[in-house]
Amino acid sequence: MSTLKADTIQSTGGGAATLTKQSAPKAFVNFSMAGTTARDSLNLSSLTDTATGKFNVTMASALTDTNYTATGYSNGYASAGFVGNQSHGIAVENRISRTTTVYAFDSYIGSYVDSIENRALVSGDLA
Repeated sequence: MSTLKADTIQSTGGGAATLTKQSAPKAFVNFSMAGTTARDSLNLSSLTDTATGKFNVTMASALTDTNYTATGYSNGYASAGFVGNQSHGIAVENRISRTTTVYAFDSYIGSYVDSIENRALVSGDLA
C-alpha cells in the first residue's frame, strides 16, 4: 500500500482544492440575526436580512442541484433575552424557491424572532 503525505493541497490554479462527491460539509454558517456578518463560515457569499427572523443565505460556490440538505438551529435568544426554544431553522415555510446557491433560514418560536445564535450546515455536491 502507498502512503500519500502532504501539508497543503492546491488546485491546478494555485487556490484551495475543491471537494466534490465527498461527505464533508459544503457550506456552514454561524451568525447573529442582529446583523448580516457571519461569526464563522465556509462557502458563504452573503447573508440577507429579509424580515424579522428571516434570512437568505447565499453560498459562494454552487451545488450541482437543489436536492442538497440544509439543516439549521436557532437557540431562542434574541437581543432582549430568552424568548423560547427553537429546534428548526431552514426554510420552515418555503418562502423562497431554493436555488443551487441560495436557501432560506428562519427563526420561528411561536412567532419570528431575530435570534442571536444561528447555525446552518449544507451537505450535497459542488457543481
